[in-house]
Amino acid sequence: MLTVTRRIGESLKVGDYRLVMRARRVGGVTLTTLHRGHISIKDIEFGHPLKLNHEITVYPYPSNRESLSKSMGQAKLSVSAPKHIKVERDEIETGFNRSNSQTYFGVVT
Repeated sequence: MLTVTRRIGESLKVGDYRLVMRARRVGGVTLTTLHRGHISIKDIEFGHPLKLNHEITVYPYPSNRESLSKSMGQAKLSVSAPKHIKVERDEIETGFNRSNSQTYFGVVT
C-alpha cells in the first residue's frame, strides 16, 4: 500500500485512472476520477474504500497536522494495488521540482 498526501487540485495517476482531489471537508474528500474518457465525481468518507476496479482500492485519510486550518486543504490517499500497476504523482509526470534553492532575480537588498 502506498500513501501520498494530496492538496486540492493535485492529481494522482493509478494505472489508467486519474484521481483529482476536488475538495476536502471535515469528514472526507471529494475526488474526480477520469478513466477512458469517463468522468465521475465521488464523495468519500475518511477510512472508507473507493474501489476503482477489482484490483485497485483507494482509502482517504485526514492528514495529521498540527493545525486544522493548514490540513483542511489536503488529505492522505492510500492506494492498494498490485505491483505491476504504476502509481504516479502529477509532479513526477510533469517534471515539476519543488526545491528550497530558488533563484530570485531583480531583488535589491
